[in-house]
Amino acid sequence: MRLGEIVRKIETGQFSLYSDAPLSSLIKHFQETLQAEDYSDSYHRRLGNRINNFNRYFNREKILKVKQIDYPLLDNYITGRMNSDKIAGKTANMEIDLLKRLFEFGVKHKYLMENPAKELKRKKVSKKEPRYFTHEEIDVLFENAGEYEPFFMVLLHTGLRASDAGNLRWSDINLEQGLLRVIQEKTNSRLTLPINDSLRNYLLDFGTDSAKLFPSLDTDKKREKVRRRIKKILKDEGYLYERVGCHTFRHTFVSHLVINGASIYDVQKLLGHTSIIMTQRYAHLRAKETRRAVDLIDFGPKNVTNSGLRTVVNERKPL
Repeated sequence: MRLGEIVRKIETGQFSLYSDAPLSSLIKHFQETLQAEDYSDSYHRRLGNRINNFNRYFNREKILKVKQIDYPLLDNYITGRMNSDKIAGKTANMEIDLLKRLFEFGVKHKYLMENPAKELKRKKVSKKEPRYFTHEEIDVLFENAGEYEPFFMVLLHTGLRASDAGNLRWSDINLEQGLLRVIQEKTNSRLTLPINDSLRNYLLDFGTDSAKLFPSLDTDKKREKVRRRIKKILKDEGYLYERVGCHTFRHTFVSHLVINGASIYDVQKLLGHTSIIMTQRYAHLRAKETRRAVDLIDFGPKNVTNSGLRTVVNERKPL
């Protein structure tokens, strides 16, 4: 039976609530509706990957009908993903949100009476400070970058996501004006960045025969070898190599901006964040610099000691 026919039968009551409507029809209907929405290609890919995870689980459990879906089944799925597949709490929350959205769609379109995912609880996520490269690590990476040196330069000096840097075209860059314009793949929004002299001069000497700067790095699969190179370089040189990859250059770009005095709002614009909340992950770096700045203040009597002002007060003679 075709999807359109099933949808018509549901809407006309020929399939009753919690009836024999195939689960595959609900999922296909949901996906077709999502495809019509104006999201970026990477967003649709991520949703597709999560739905594929759901399908594998439902097939393994021999779940074929919408009426077979209940809360314990979905809760077991999330628990299994975290315990067996070792997904992070953040990833689990994304899948929980999508399950809720999928079955809320099912309720709206009369595939089922109530949302079996509504009681799923989001997981607590530990907030780790973003990992960024130190000056020493940057030196080591460039010394061993090989053919990836130009890619490292662009990532480090622009803070672009690897997906956006990998798809950069020469037509996106105006070296005369020192500007770079790109449509961000993740958010589908336009971003204009200034190019500093270091990157501008580097790009003047760097050329390719392709319309793209990095035609060999324009997909996630191709960029995976860059991530492996980064980890290998750091491991071989005795540095911490966990939690590093192309995205660490973005954290490094931001962290050094903040440490050198850039405001969180300026950083938000440079990163293309739609919300300041994402950018505030780096605010602690500014707090450290504020403390350092306060510690540099050295006004007052020269004989103030580490014990405070008490020494000065005690040495004063009464008037």
